[in-house]
Amino acid sequence: MPLFKLFLGAFSVAVLHAMVVENGNNEESSKPQSCCAGVPGVPGIPGTTGTAGRDGRDGGNGPPGNQGAKGDKGDKGDGSNLHWKQCVWKRNNGEDTAVIEKCPFKKLRSDTALKVKYAGNIRVLCPGRGCCGRWFITFNGAECSGPLPIDGVVHVDDSKNNHLNSHHPHQIEGVCENIRAGTISVALQVGNCPSYGTADRYTGWNSVSRIIVEEIPPSQA
Repeated sequence: MPLFKLFLGAFSVAVLHAMVVENGNNEESSKPQSCCAGVPGVPGIPGTTGTAGRDGRDGGNGPPGNQGAKGDKGDKGDGSNLHWKQCVWKRNNGEDTAVIEKCPFKKLRSDTALKVKYAGNIRVLCPGRGCCGRWFITFNGAECSGPLPIDGVVHVDDSKNNHLNSHHPHQIEGVCENIRAGTISVALQVGNCPSYGTADRYTGWNSVSRIIVEEIPPSQA
């Protein structure tokens, strides 16, 4: 009898185990099974552009480049604006009609012009009447003809006989063209005014006088 009970207990345990296993298999088989891959999804919407990044650091200096090709030869310069001369003197001159001072100048080119300036004091004296004095520039003894003379005049009306012996500083300046190249005798002269006779004239009283000559490029058309 005890042996029969032992056998019966073992059989019951085996039957219970089989039921548990089969029940588990049934649960696994009840889950859905995948047979193949799904359809790919559509692409997403593009994102917005990001903010710009910070500037990078400066790079180091590169190696020196090769020497460039030789450039074309430039046009010839005239250099005339640097070609000038000054003649200076301190002398009282009471000549009424005469060459006051000469200033030789070496002109380099024939197509340039000469700019001349005289600076000094002058006066005209004629008690009891009107009178005039004319100071002018000459080139090799002739006045400028390109285009017109370079001159200045002083007129005095001393009809009341006040003896107006007054010396004043003056400046006479101009440009003369059509002068050939070479040594040019530039001079300051004094003489009569048109329609006036001689008078008591004075140049450079108690002061320095000067003539400045400069060779300059030709005038524009």
